[in-house]
Amino acid sequence: MSNRMTSEPELKWDDLRVFLAAYRERSLTQAAHALGMNQSTTSRRMSGLEAALGARLFDRTPEGLVPTELAERILGAAERAEEATHEVARLGSAASDGVEGDVRVAMTVGMSTYLVAPLLGPLREAHPRLRLHFVVSTNLADLTRREADLAVRFVRPTRGDLVAKRVFEGGYAVYGSPAFAERVGPGPHALTELDFIGWDTEQTFFGEGRWEQDAGLRFVAHADELTTRVALAQSGVGAIELVTAFGDRLDGLIRIEGAPAPPLVGEVFLVTHRSLRTVPRVRAVWDLLEAAIVELSPTA
Repeated sequence: MSNRMTSEPELKWDDLRVFLAAYRERSLTQAAHALGMNQSTTSRRMSGLEAALGARLFDRTPEGLVPTELAERILGAAERAEEATHEVARLGSAASDGVEGDVRVAMTVGMSTYLVAPLLGPLREAHPRLRLHFVVSTNLADLTRREADLAVRFVRPTRGDLVAKRVFEGGYAVYGSPAFAERVGPGPHALTELDFIGWDTEQTFFGEGRWEQDAGLRFVAHADELTTRVALAQSGVGAIELVTAFGDRLDGLIRIEGAPAPPLVGEVFLVTHRSLRTVPRVRAVWDLLEAAIVELSPTA
């Protein structure tokens, strides 16, 4: 037995984490950033892993890291080890029976600013030992890798052992500031006749972004997140399409009379990993968000 064990390299999970990050990012600098480490630590761990395996895992080139044949062979096993560590963490979380501790919630800037942040007061009053961490990005957090415990999304997930519930569905209208509405007059207005503030042209994965590109709109500004687009619309720069349940509640914006409704349907989903759905602290945040978002629904 001892001969078999000493013939295998002694590997550390932290070294495999660095390997996976380097493989995904193709850069030790970016891997360090993704892991919250400094570059010297990631380089040292990578060197240690290569020494333990007795072979290089990456060729260093001016264009970045190029995986070797060995790297490609061990990738699947390293990913399984990653999933196993996350499963251990999830099982540990599930063992907790109190509404306390940390809950990481992934969402967009607009959702965090206009909906979730105002709810923190009631949440703190109900559960003072609960700490909410915002993971704010337009990119989808990978819940299977514990990048977040809970997500507020505009699309239903199609992969992973996840639980999703649609908590909102509603239509759209075109909005602008009162000054903008006065400037364009009562209409009727073709959408192509209005100046729009659009999503960044690279964000066509949003339903709104795809519609904007296909509708032939005239743009005077673009932004990659909602709060900036709303601020520009409030200042009178141009028009913006918004879900009516949201747009009707924003100060400084009114519906543009005579502008047809964009042919869009807005949806909001709550998503978590199946093993976390009944964890008390995750369930408490889920229930609060569900109640608040459902209240916005035109059918609520």
